[in-house]
Amino acid sequence: MPTEKETEQKIFDAAQKVFQRSGFKGARMQEIADEAGINKSMLHYYYRNKDTLFSTVFQSAAKKIMPRVFGILASESSLREKVVQVVEFYHNAFRENPELPSFVIYEMNHHPQQFKDFIGSMEMHLPETFIEQVEEAVESEELRTITPDQFLMNVVSLCMMPMLARNMVQALFHLTDEEYFSFLDERRQLIPNLIFNGLAL
Repeated sequence: MPTEKETEQKIFDAAQKVFQRSGFKGARMQEIADEAGINKSMLHYYYRNKDTLFSTVFQSAAKKIMPRVFGILASESSLREKVVQVVEFYHNAFRENPELPSFVIYEMNHHPQQFKDFIGSMEMHLPETFIEQVEEAVESEELRTITPDQFLMNVVSLCMMPMLARNMVQALFHLTDEEYFSFLDERRQLIPNLIFNGLAL
């Protein structure tokens, strides 16, 4: 007979699959219970409702992504290499978990305070190494005046917007799923140049 920890992990794995397959609105607790091979009563024993289970899945995914990005920023790589690595990471993470951007949007909109508290609990700050690199690039006139916060926002925004607005992008440019991912691969190559060329003096 599985332990409580094993059962909880089965539920978590099943919820990840169902949320990715059906999205939050389309997912049903019965569907998650069926995927986990348990009855609905047992599912409710571990997770009172779908919102609670969704938040758990979202937080687990976010904990894998945000520390990794900040780890790249804290590395000894050059500023350009860091941008390339962050872009690569976001695109690879989206390929592995295409529903994650919609998870983020749902959580921000439906549980704003909980989302803020969760992000705050991670106690992440821009690494000094990254801050110094941006400031030095501005001082040496390699880049136009920009703060490290704004620099990072440019990178993240250019990566995330086509992922968050996938349906709009596909509809606007008449892209099949395969063409959409080719479109993202093309952006993967473009983004570092867009960042540095756009800020060049």
